[in-house]
Amino acid sequence: MASVFALIIGIDQYKSSQIWDLSSCVDDAFKMRHWLMNDLLVPRDHICVLLDNKATKAAIEDAFMSHLVNNPSIQKGDAIIIYFAGHGSSAIAPDEWQNSNSLRVEMLCPYDHGTRSRGGRITGLTDWSVHAMLMELSESKGDNVTLILDCCFSPSLSALSRTHTRWTPPGNKFTSDDLYAGLWRGALSRKVSFEGRGFYQKTVNSHITILACSQGERAVEDKEGGRFTLAFLAATGTRLFHQTSYDQLVNKNRILFGGTPFTPDTCYVPAVCVGSDVRILAGAIHGVVEGTEFSMHEHNIHGSPNPILVTLQVIAVHPTWSLSKLKLQSPLPVPFKVHLRKTYLSLVRWWKLRRKLPARTQPVFTLGGCRIMRVAKAKQAHISVQNRANCLSIQRHDALIGDNCPQTAIDAVANFHLHLHRRNSEVPLHRRVTMGLHRLDPESWSSATENLLEDGKVTLTHDDNSIYAVSLKNSSDIDLWPYLFWMDATGYAIRSLYLPDPAAAAPPLPRGAELTIGTGNVGSEALVFTLNDSEPYSSGFLKLFLSTAYAPMSLVEQGSPMSSQPPLDVSWTGKSEVSPPEELWDTVMGCVTVIRGG
Repeated sequence: MASVFALIIGIDQYKSSQIWDLSSCVDDAFKMRHWLMNDLLVPRDHICVLLDNKATKAAIEDAFMSHLVNNPSIQKGDAIIIYFAGHGSSAIAPDEWQNSNSLRVEMLCPYDHGTRSRGGRITGLTDWSVHAMLMELSESKGDNVTLILDCCFSPSLSALSRTHTRWTPPGNKFTSDDLYAGLWRGALSRKVSFEGRGFYQKTVNSHITILACSQGERAVEDKEGGRFTLAFLAATGTRLFHQTSYDQLVNKNRILFGGTPFTPDTCYVPAVCVGSDVRILAGAIHGVVEGTEFSMHEHNIHGSPNPILVTLQVIAVHPTWSLSKLKLQSPLPVPFKVHLRKTYLSLVRWWKLRRKLPARTQPVFTLGGCRIMRVAKAKQAHISVQNRANCLSIQRHDALIGDNCPQTAIDAVANFHLHLHRRNSEVPLHRRVTMGLHRLDPESWSSATENLLEDGKVTLTHDDNSIYAVSLKNSSDIDLWPYLFWMDATGYAIRSLYLPDPAAAAPPLPRGAELTIGTGNVGSEALVFTLNDSEPYSSGFLKLFLSTAYAPMSLVEQGSPMSSQPPLDVSWTGKSEVSPPEELWDTVMGCVTVIRGG
């Protein structure tokens, strides 16, 4: 799966007293990082941020090489975003600068711009240098590179607007020797033909540039931020970025950032109209019951605005799908009950949390569709919540899990509870499908033990070198689709261990057959049960879901999905009165406790 990496630079305070300081470039840098991390789900360690005195010319060049060019985690085709907010400037071009048509040198001003060093006066990152740097980057990592500049290279019209313009005059301090000495290494060997001036180019193939303004215009800021950055981030909340091309921004016919950040969100499932109803590809196996509410959206893409179109309410539930209509008043699913403990020290925080958790007359739903309700007494609740100085303390009242609980979010606890206890009351596959856990020989990866699960439980002694596999045996006369998850009772995480390929020609667990999960192949990795140094023991559950028809089960996972698959190509034919093939579903569960050896 392609990833996103970013180098973000924001400079308000400059080392030279001759350069007017700015006021909101650092804030803009933080806003861009927040957008990348929260909307596009870019991991924190994929983003390098340089601010003020950390954004010297040498530091920027070093970060460019270490974080981007020489970063082994970046593969060709990954999206690379370089953002700069600070002063721009320009100077008279020396002879033979880039090409004979260049009259002025445009540059990005680092923190130490215009100051003296042992090697002479430090220049900015010139247009020639930046083009050479990005050509080198594209040769190493591909051309899915976007340069975003919130600065300008033209002077302000008046002294009044000078303090709000992201431009600083060059003065007469840069000599030709300074400019040539400040070039990026190898720039002289990359003296290519450009169509345009400075950073305004039309025929560059190494990257796409998005500038705050055109030639002769100004990039301005106020206390809220740079006008360009504000407009760009505002557009992320209104424009469908996964369908937006650079052509709509800078005359480049290519989806923004190569489309890399805009991956499918597995919390969404396909839905199609069937007559007057809407058929949703989520059913009893996902925890859907009559009255469950779904919001309908235009698409299922991360990082692109996706408002709710309508609210649907389920009227009929089948094993792997359900029928719904526009929301009507009907009975709601059984709520997940929360009791709030109050203390004198946390009374204010307790009251704020109380307002977010409804009483019986005001139900609220988590992202996974689980209903949450506040109750008055701990004995009525599934969990008790207490605000502490810097954390949220949660006590569980769930016999399956135990009494000790880490800090976590309430909706995560509710969804974990929903999937842990979910079962088909008719148990159609009871004793007809069995699950085993086996320790593997680390050399041959063959089973070294019989089934370790006894009555659905096993206690293992912690060993970092032990690896395990799960065996499934189908003794029924039905072909089945299996989905295996690990449910961590310590941190409420739900992680998929095996999800079948939806494009498979036949169910992976046919009648009378066995399936081993943990063969070492892709999609069937061996299991390792770890224990943190501070933990004397840890518990979790192997939860197996089974169905006679394929169902997308990624939405069961808690938190960010482990992998991102393309949207399912699902089409339905017929009318609502046409009966589909008979389907069924069931579950099998095993409890695994890991203890520290003596």
